[in-house]
Amino acid sequence: MVRWLPFILISVLWATLCLRDWTHHRFRRIWWWLGCWGLNALTWTPIAITLGGSVGQIQSFQWAGGTWVLWPLQPAGIDLSFWLNIVMTVPQGMVWQYNHSSHRWRQWLVVGLATGFTLEAGQALFNWWVSLGRWVDINDVITNCLGVVIGAALMLVAQRHYPVLK
Repeated sequence: MVRWLPFILISVLWATLCLRDWTHHRFRRIWWWLGCWGLNALTWTPIAITLGGSVGQIQSFQWAGGTWVLWPLQPAGIDLSFWLNIVMTVPQGMVWQYNHSSHRWRQWLVVGLATGFTLEAGQALFNWWVSLGRWVDINDVITNCLGVVIGAALMLVAQRHYPVLK
């Protein structure tokens, strides 16, 4: 049960932020908080799913209750979970561009890197705190960033074709 504590506490934070924005009629921002909660549900729970068959071939080390991968783009690490990490952050990039339609690729890159680093830093912290058992992987930072950038670019294209989305 203690391994669920980080996700429960973060869920309370996201719910509080959603309620605050709801009372101030900032409905677009609520989608951002819900996206953050969804990403946290996928990354900060003690449920880890490995979709690659070559996990043993990835250079990694154990530290602070978790497995760390600091060498990016190892062939064994480019598996289905690598691609799904991109897909899972595309909606967050779309929401970012929807909420900040004047921002472009530099801001998308910063938001993407912040998203990736926050998710991985949370996994590292919670591995240390409650032995979450998650991998802290530099590839996830790269793929999460790429997903946000792709999502924002897709929303920009949609905004240009459908001005109602601005």
